[in-house]
Amino acid sequence: MQLEFALEMRISLGPRVHIDLAPGYTRGAVLIEDGTFTGPSLSGRVVRGSGGDFPMVRPDGSGRFESQYLLETDDGAHILKRSTGVRHAPPDVVRALLAGEQVDPQSYYMRMMPRFEAPQGPYDWMNRTLFVGVGQRNPTGSIFRFWKVV
Repeated sequence: MQLEFALEMRISLGPRVHIDLAPGYTRGAVLIEDGTFTGPSLSGRVVRGSGGDFPMVRPDGSGRFESQYLLETDDGAHILKRSTGVRHAPPDVVRALLAGEQVDPQSYYMRMMPRFEAPQGPYDWMNRTLFVGVGQRNPTGSIFRFWKVV
């Protein structure tokens, strides 16, 4: 099995909402403001307001997250991107991430498995391909890099 770079996505996020569900469990919700993506076979923009990121943080600071939003390629095709992932870090790093502070991406683990739903044509390869990704949070958004499993 090998990995082949597919795309990098840079997204800007709106205000973070935290919902305290039970002692130590927090659900986050943050909507997409805008973004761009580029790769060897596609590029375009993230459609504003088309979805967001929804992390669940556990008492130990680890968490799982889900995201869903719409991509629009430079040639006008629409692709739905859904993703699930895992993030864990030491407690002080989690506190800084939740506070929206800049954190060294080497200080935490953030990996994901995106799925894409693309129309027939030049992007339908995305429907038949498994992807893995790595994420990096910053105070105003996220950077994701995705690889095809070949």
